[in-house]
Amino acid sequence: MVPGDWLSLILAVGFPVLAVHAADRGWLPAWCSSIVACYGIGIIVSNLRLWPVDSSLMETVAGGGMLVGLPLLLFSVRIAESLRHARRMLLSFALCCVSGLFFTSVACLLFSDALADSWKVAGMLTGLYTGGTPNVQAIGLALRAPAEYLVLIQAADVLLGGAYLLGLVTVLPALYGRFYPILPANVSGGDAGAAEHRRSNGFWHTTRQLFAGLTVLGAGLLLCRLISGVWLDPTIIILAITTLSLVVAASPARRFIGNSYPLGEYFVLIFCVALGLMADFRALAAHGRELLYFSAIALVGTTVLHLILCRLFRLDRDTVILSYVAALYGPVFVVQVAAALRNRELLAAGIGVSLVGFGIGNYLGIGVAYLLFYLTA
Repeated sequence: MVPGDWLSLILAVGFPVLAVHAADRGWLPAWCSSIVACYGIGIIVSNLRLWPVDSSLMETVAGGGMLVGLPLLLFSVRIAESLRHARRMLLSFALCCVSGLFFTSVACLLFSDALADSWKVAGMLTGLYTGGTPNVQAIGLALRAPAEYLVLIQAADVLLGGAYLLGLVTVLPALYGRFYPILPANVSGGDAGAAEHRRSNGFWHTTRQLFAGLTVLGAGLLLCRLISGVWLDPTIIILAITTLSLVVAASPARRFIGNSYPLGEYFVLIFCVALGLMADFRALAAHGRELLYFSAIALVGTTVLHLILCRLFRLDRDTVILSYVAALYGPVFVVQVAAALRNRELLAAGIGVSLVGFGIGNYLGIGVAYLLFYLTA
């Protein structure tokens, strides 16, 4: 390998450690997560041409990071607990998912002639509006979406979704308080879920988690081979790993594995850096505008419809906001927004439904994509 390849690999493997450390210490601004930072560093290196980047190597690194990280993230899903303790949150979250399904489909139909493979974009955005960034990455791999689609969708999400998230931690809660009831919040408790979500593990515990994740990956590859005759059919392998991981999460083996979310997040961050290194916006600007418009219609439509449905069901302000954050931004941002709302009572429920959404998002995104493919064919 040439020196540029080594520099790319060192950045992809090493920078996520720094990004997580900065996020845990509160060194990043409210609108920036470790995921955004990892995308950002890759995009900066790529577009400033600091060194030559081998796109095929980074595509391999990105795919490997996602396949290893996916089961580690899914082991953290606690469906039963979320169903038992978060009825209002689940209802609002379900309304957000329905809104996302509807408007990603509408956008797909509107752009079916202007944008090639609009059904793949709709599937990825469905995953994004159900469980956040890991879903859109996994679905993009499963649908064999072009790498530039993954990059541009994430860029649009940072631009559009980041602006809305900034509003949610500043001026929008006061505005929404005029339309939704504000329930008394327990501001002192509820940190247990967040602490468990972010807690790091020792070396041997981490090794055990990595072994469990690689075992599920190996079983998924074997299952893919038995079903399709090849070792790596992207759609089958993603669905197989998702299903096997959820089975493990619901079994007694989860006690042996423990909280594997931080380790899974690390591999997703490797994916983010590698994908950012593939993002040369000067080469993609010519055909990226349609994806921005597509994302804008889907995001604005999803947001407005969710607000209307929650108003009809008379849900309270904090549940509306945190369920939306859980669906679109993921567990880490649930912690940040709950702190901004001074409502820790809903923190564990928000993290719980976010992880549930991540578990079902791959099914919804891939299912919607192929349904729209047949409708627009």
